[in-house]
Amino acid sequence: MAGRDEIIKRGYVDVKVYMSGLRQSQRLTVYKEKTVHGEVPYLECKNYIPSAELVRLANELQMPIKHKNKMILPKGMTPKDFAKSEILGSAEPATVEAEVE
Repeated sequence: MAGRDEIIKRGYVDVKVYMSGLRQSQRLTVYKEKTVHGEVPYLECKNYIPSAELVRLANELQMPIKHKNKMILPKGMTPKDFAKSEILGSAEPATVEAEVE
């Protein structure tokens, strides 16, 4: 599977999912959502994928996946973890030095 930075750069990822005993190909597209922590990239699936497969994909790809009104995150991660990632180019705020008299 492609790495997270490669997926974001390309803008989509093709995955194989199991639905009703059949293996299907699905394309998940990268979108960015503004939150209080910054822009969070996530994968959106247009077609139905069972929740168990969404959880498996989120953990495999290490990216949040959104389908309709639910967001699936990789185990142990929050949206804040993705907003602060170096992939998005977010940098530390500039340090300001001042002298006090």
